[in-house]
Amino acid sequence: MPQFVQTEQQKELIESLVRDLPAYRKKMHMSQAELGEAVGKSRQKISEMERGAAPLGWDTYLAILLVLGARGALESRGSDAERLALTGKLIGGRIRL
Repeated sequence: MPQFVQTEQQKELIESLVRDLPAYRKKMHMSQAELGEAVGKSRQKISEMERGAAPLGWDTYLAILLVLGARGALESRGSDAERLALTGKLIGGRIRL
């Protein structure tokens, strides 16, 4: 699978999500396998991403963000709102909860 160049802002957003992902999964009552199925990855790959043993690409970041939003795991203020605003800016649109 080809690797795409990421901007520093994308890298920061991805790193932030990786740090928070176990807490988000817990909030949604989702296992690694369930999250993996929702975003087209294996349980093992989600585990590796959470541990920092495998890279989380921009496409997977966006897919996880959509799942978090759909499952009500994101807040409309604070760091979640900031993450959504920065992501929206990078994709040239606006993300709403």
